[in-house]
Amino acid sequence: MRFDHLKSLCFSAVVFAMLFIVGFSLSRHKALWTDEFFTQKDSIDSQSYKDILTLQIPDGNKCPLFYLIQKINADLFSCKLSVAHIHGLNIILDARSQVITRIPSNVYMSLALAGIFYYFTRSFSLFTAIYALLTALVSPMVWLYWVEARPYSLWFLLTTAQLLFFCSTVLSPKIKVNKFIYGTHILLVLTTPGSILQISIMAMMLFLKGGYRKWQLVWTWVLPMGIFLVFFFLVPIYKFKSYDFLPIFFEAVMPERLFVYAAYALTAWVLSEKRKRYPANIFFLPVFLLFSISGFLVLFIDLFTQNSQFGFSNRYLVYLAPADILMFSLAGFDLWHWARKNIWVCMNVSIILGGLMVIRGLMTYREILASALYLHPVR
Repeated sequence: MRFDHLKSLCFSAVVFAMLFIVGFSLSRHKALWTDEFFTQKDSIDSQSYKDILTLQIPDGNKCPLFYLIQKINADLFSCKLSVAHIHGLNIILDARSQVITRIPSNVYMSLALAGIFYYFTRSFSLFTAIYALLTALVSPMVWLYWVEARPYSLWFLLTTAQLLFFCSTVLSPKIKVNKFIYGTHILLVLTTPGSILQISIMAMMLFLKGGYRKWQLVWTWVLPMGIFLVFFFLVPIYKFKSYDFLPIFFEAVMPERLFVYAAYALTAWVLSEKRKRYPANIFFLPVFLLFSISGFLVLFIDLFTQNSQFGFSNRYLVYLAPADILMFSLAGFDLWHWARKNIWVCMNVSIILGGLMVIRGLMTYREILASALYLHPVR
């Protein structure tokens, strides 16, 4: 049963509050590591607002949105990192700094997950919303970057918003979200230059969908591309090399879900003649495939990089995680919907999807536990 806007919003607010409390606890148990420390100290505490807005940031990423918000947060709580708290391997163990520095990141991830929950309660049902939320919570990318004081959770949030707005244009065309999509694209390119790939994909999908005038596509692609080119020519370009190709890719796109997507695509094709009786969310599959291909190609190109300065990390593919979460949620809903009249088929679909969820949850728990990410003592 779908909920109206007010009920969905109330439920989602409760989910957001619960997630934020979880993030607060995670922040207290996760030490600030080298990248977070130097980003906060050199690119935020040591810079003025003018320096940030004029791209005078020592970080490799010069896009100002993340640093601007972090600067406001630091000034609001009068929090500056001190070298007095540095322990071995350049980690900081200071509960207050850990929590305050990561408040924006905690808000980003909590808001993204609550947004997914809201969308599914509003468009589908409470059960589907809980399923989608669990799908997100078993993703390792969520736990790895939930409370990291770097741009990754902001990238995750904006990608989630971008994809949900696109879904709304398809499933509820009467709801006008064009301006929200344009705004999200601007915020994305002000967060990281890497977002130009997903912006281009979304602009192409909107163009193929039709109903958009040329001036609207200017807002959704040409303007973000212009901002991207400014950053591209004004900031240093670093060389990355892919050392762990498949492990990096499969951190963002869960490998065990790929056969579900294949079965889903085949089932939708078989039922295509009965589409009116069996409405599907198959429209999202091309988006997911294009997102995945873009990440795969980036990894593939960097596989042959010579004289690299850095290794390619899974955090540079964090934008794939929301696409995978939404794809698995939408596919799961359709598969259940198609099988609901046959109790045995429905039971098997439930066992498969539920089993994959449990297995991925255990694998993620093992990975986080093995990395000792949240096992630092609280002071």
